[in-house]
Amino acid sequence: MRVGINGLGRIGRGLLKALWDDRRFEVAALNDVAGGAILAHLLNHDSYYGSWGHRAKATETGLSVDGRDVPLFRGATPSEIPWNGARVDWVVDATGRFKGRAPLEGHGLPVILTASSRDVDRQVVYGVNHETLAPSDRILSATSCTTHCVVPPVFALARRFGCRSLWFNTVHCYNVSQPLVDAPLDDPRRARAGALNLIPTTTSASLSVEAVLPELKGMVHGMAVRVPAPAVSLTEITLLAERPARREDVLACLEEAAQGRLKGILTLSREALVSQDFLGNPASSIVDLPLVAAHEGAVRLIAWYDNEAGYVARLVDLLAYLKGRNL
Repeated sequence: MRVGINGLGRIGRGLLKALWDDRRFEVAALNDVAGGAILAHLLNHDSYYGSWGHRAKATETGLSVDGRDVPLFRGATPSEIPWNGARVDWVVDATGRFKGRAPLEGHGLPVILTASSRDVDRQVVYGVNHETLAPSDRILSATSCTTHCVVPPVFALARRFGCRSLWFNTVHCYNVSQPLVDAPLDDPRRARAGALNLIPTTTSASLSVEAVLPELKGMVHGMAVRVPAPAVSLTEITLLAERPARREDVLACLEEAAQGRLKGILTLSREALVSQDFLGNPASSIVDLPLVAAHEGAVRLIAWYDNEAGYVARLVDLLAYLKGRNL
């Protein structure tokens, strides 16, 4: 599969690195409004994950990685990017800018959006609903990193114990959308310094959880607290079950899911760990077993996730599924 990546931010660069050594894929073309020199520098040096094992440099036509050239376009909008000339099969739009159907259709090719959006053919959480994809689904949302954290354990628990309501709060590291110092933004909380404050805010995951698990429609209540940490997040999940859910039964349910259908996607941690211990972990949702609690039908989980590495791993899984099914 020949993949084009639009937007070389945190997710776009992570995906490029993940695909580079995977023989199932070829990174056929890139697009970003930034210059090749700074993009090559950011690929070579990463404050979270360290140096890349390959060497990128800017060329007259794009980027070169270990001597292999990849065209780098500078289109400001999807319709300006000449993907067809690079024989791209699927585009991954990782800009965070284009979430509506009209601009995404401007790519002129099948698209995976790396954000939640209701204006797409299907919102997908790999491992839970990817097998429902049809050939007519050409504009996909891979939802959000938080959705990928919440959905796997909730999917397992709701099937076993039922669900009357679901509440979650993601304690999320700051990201590029937040200012380092107080700045005039429309949201008075997000306007405050991201590396200094605990910032309550909204999350797009509430609606995308319902899109992926439609049986929970109207039951999902979510929020976020942005915190002064650069990488790795956690989500506190409280599920009010329809049937009795003892702690030992909850643990058994999670163990079964982690060893079965959701293997590698939902994993379990048995140690007393902290956020930095999960940096680079490719799982979508890592349930902290010592912190699992259950009482009178209420189940409370803490699930960790590297909001970059885990999300990128699922993008690769989704692309591989589309390739294998010729979708």
